[in-house]
Amino acid sequence: METADASPLNILVCVKFVPDPNQLQADANGRPDLARAPFRISTFDENAIEAALQLSARHGGRVYGASIVTGQMPPRDVLLRALAMGLEALYLIKDETALAADPYRLAAALAAATRAILFAEKIPSWDLLICGEASADQYNAQVGPRLAVALDLPAIPYATRLEVRHGRVVANRAVDGRSETLETNLPALVTVGTEINQARMPTVLQVMGAGRKPIRDIPLAELPGFDAQTLGQRPSLRTIDVSAPPSARKRVTIEGKNAAELAAQLLSRLRADGEVKF
Repeated sequence: METADASPLNILVCVKFVPDPNQLQADANGRPDLARAPFRISTFDENAIEAALQLSARHGGRVYGASIVTGQMPPRDVLLRALAMGLEALYLIKDETALAADPYRLAAALAAATRAILFAEKIPSWDLLICGEASADQYNAQVGPRLAVALDLPAIPYATRLEVRHGRVVANRAVDGRSETLETNLPALVTVGTEINQARMPTVLQVMGAGRKPIRDIPLAELPGFDAQTLGQRPSLRTIDVSAPPSARKRVTIEGKNAAELAAQLLSRLRADGEVKF
């Protein structure tokens, strides 16, 4: 294998599309109203895409995206945003039976997807896989390391800086109050968080050009080498319930003839409730 400094890099980014946590509301029963929340690229995965694109800009090569989609399909404009950022193509692995519903099964599905995309794109091998350190919805931080185990790859989690030198990936990370520099041979898997970069905002021309890039659907059951029956028999984690704490508002109305009187009334009420002290 040639050194990565001399050879272009083939990079695969694992992308998850999630309901926007910043716009998530609770329904009348206190449960997340997912139907009303707009979708977005998981925050950490935007940083993963950006990290891959920066490496590709320095070393050449191509960056692809892979996503396991369970349940509701993300809107097309959200999918196009991932392509507008710079992905060559986006592969959607449709999990219609919600088989890949926990980190172990999701990693197994992604492992099969990495091999299927290699075959589809006629790429001999991946040089680097990059994942967000966690997803913005579940935040279990397991999928990246589990995927590395499934593919028998060395893994560097929580990278805050990435470089490729002479066929090796070099990563900085902050762990337990100290800074570490780790390196390993390619191919490898790295997970990143928001500290590593500022994800780019696609330009209007990039958004328009994204519509000409391929979005390819693959049913999960059709992934080569993916044994859905055996995987379905394994124990899995199941979310029993998700609810928001009750929020009781006082709904106090402040009245006054002018801004100064309103401000005085508001300060008086806040002081009476112990919210401010002066």
